[in-house]
Amino acid sequence: MKTTLLRVDDLCVTFPGAGEPVPAVRNVSFALAEGERIALVGESGCGKSVIAQAVMRLLPPETAISGSVRLNGIDIFAQSETAMEKIRGVQMGMVFQSPERALNPVYRIGKQLTDPLVIHGICDRTEAKKRVRDVLGSLGFADPEWMMKAYPWMCSGGMCQRVLFAAVLLLHPQLVIADEPTKGLDADRLGELEEMLCAVSERDGAGLLLITHDLGLAARTADRVIVMYSGLILESGPSDVVLKNPDHPYTRGLVGSLPENGFTPIPGMSPALTDLPSGCVFHPRCPHALERCRTEMPDLCMDEEHPARCRI
Repeated sequence: MKTTLLRVDDLCVTFPGAGEPVPAVRNVSFALAEGERIALVGESGCGKSVIAQAVMRLLPPETAISGSVRLNGIDIFAQSETAMEKIRGVQMGMVFQSPERALNPVYRIGKQLTDPLVIHGICDRTEAKKRVRDVLGSLGFADPEWMMKAYPWMCSGGMCQRVLFAAVLLLHPQLVIADEPTKGLDADRLGELEEMLCAVSERDGAGLLLITHDLGLAARTADRVIVMYSGLILESGPSDVVLKNPDHPYTRGLVGSLPENGFTPIPGMSPALTDLPSGCVFHPRCPHALERCRTEMPDLCMDEEHPARCRI
């Protein structure tokens, strides 16, 4: 039995709005074990990235947050910002969307990779440069010395993506969060990305929380999948079970919309978070909705291996 690394319990995140508050995440609970890979999947705006930012404690201060997030038993929401600065990077790291914008354009890549090692007291700058060269080489850079002297604007999106993974791997965090890592990436770089995602857990035994709308990527890299819709978990379980034999109509719709499955899109659009329907949140788009679906919100039993928020 692997040790639980990350535990999220009854997480709710609400943003202030011009009128009504915006409930971005509602009653989300899950656990991630050491060396395990979990993918949060769903359409844009379903709350995936908000969960990642909540775990990292990167949400704006005016955000209303309830529930708990624990990393190795440490209550993340109870920590001071000074304590969080030490936790981020060393105990958990994040690969952000749009890697070319996550790097500072005015600093050389070598400085951006060596500084965290020195700042966190892991090693001196001479050793840090050696470690950076070694990691860049292991990630496929033919000339690590050139990369260390280069600026982000001199590199492609794929190169910047690998630099961000280098930054994470250098600090050996226990938890790695990758937020839409395929965004803006060339198709011929997807294989490299998948290898890097798997290496996080296989090389260092870290837990991986993958945020993606790419079901193929989730199927190939994740042990478990959590399907999100309008801030709620609608289904979760082993990736080969959820994506091959989905129970929830929404998950079946996502799988059916893939090109290899006929490219049949789900009708309609996700509801506005400020105007959610009564009953099952998916019922306006569900081809199997019953009358009770319009008034009753099904529960999600977290004790089952493959729970789904549906009574059909």
